[in-house]
Amino acid sequence: MTPALLVAGPAEHGVTRFGLELAATPPLDQLALLRVADGVGDDLRSMVRSGPGGEEPALVHVQVTDRLFGDDAGTTAARLVDLARHVPLSVTLHDLPQESDGPTGFAARSDAYAAIVGATRGVVVSSDHERALLDEVLARRVDDQPEVVVIPLPITQTDATGRRPAPHPAPRPAPTDRDLVLLGFVYPGKGHEEAIDALEALPPDVGVVNLGRASDGHEDLVAQLTTRAAGLGRRFEVTGYLPDDELVGRLRAAAVPVAAHRHLSASGSINSWLAAGRRPLVPRGRYTEELESRCPGSLLLYDDLALAARRALEDPESTWLDPAVQLGPSLAEVAAAYAEVLARWARP
Repeated sequence: MTPALLVAGPAEHGVTRFGLELAATPPLDQLALLRVADGVGDDLRSMVRSGPGGEEPALVHVQVTDRLFGDDAGTTAARLVDLARHVPLSVTLHDLPQESDGPTGFAARSDAYAAIVGATRGVVVSSDHERALLDEVLARRVDDQPEVVVIPLPITQTDATGRRPAPHPAPRPAPTDRDLVLLGFVYPGKGHEEAIDALEALPPDVGVVNLGRASDGHEDLVAQLTTRAAGLGRRFEVTGYLPDDELVGRLRAAAVPVAAHRHLSASGSINSWLAAGRRPLVPRGRYTEELESRCPGSLLLYDDLALAARRALEDPESTWLDPAVQLGPSLAEVAAAYAEVLARWARP
């Protein structure tokens, strides 16, 4: 028997997208893929039991963030712990609990993530920073801890048409505006407030644009952010979901690429900027310093967003990756690392 991969949620969700890309990459493309459109409502146990060939896999590996499997972290944990009673389970944990979740949220999410870990044979996290966060979560919560492996998220470079891979980005187009541009879902703490507040110290033609849509349940935040920007006499725009070919063009046309999330643990958004050949402005922190150390010259670390944005507007070339910058790991390297650990955890 061999492992299987379980990927839940809408295809535009970053965790789901990562899981699907990983599952399509050799040698993981040889494993069964259990695709769950609705991780909250679908019967996970029945899906695993009725896998390809009617044979239960030796191990099911799940890409996990709490909202993909429940309305809250506790519900997610209960569903995955139940699944682990019927099939050996391993997980990649995303969006690790942090104190920024607030005292109640941090405690609830920590208990849930610890319960998931306690039910598994192995855990993957995507950065040393996430491993440190997980250690904080597991302290005094899990006595018999499984193996935890750090496998960084892949960075796959694209060219202007979205083809992959390309050794270096195609010639740069001139930005069509001078906005600060963020990428991904709009939700609290993603950095939109900070980006809007920075506008007060920037030239009057600069606004804030988000490439993507509001996260489910946070649609009202768009109106709040629009009002916040209007109070400064500025624009806040949300594009809605963008297909890949259009998204790459918008990433490359952005004047000032920004990933201002206050509490990053590992970031697919940053990797998307890098894949498009951009060098985004990111707040200095444990994860961003780790990524910059792994890929020197990839990021513009800042302590003051307004000051960093002003410098980027004055020197647009600084927001593009130098061709000498080495990005990684590749998707193939990540898939190979996963294949090795899953084979080990699948052994009886």
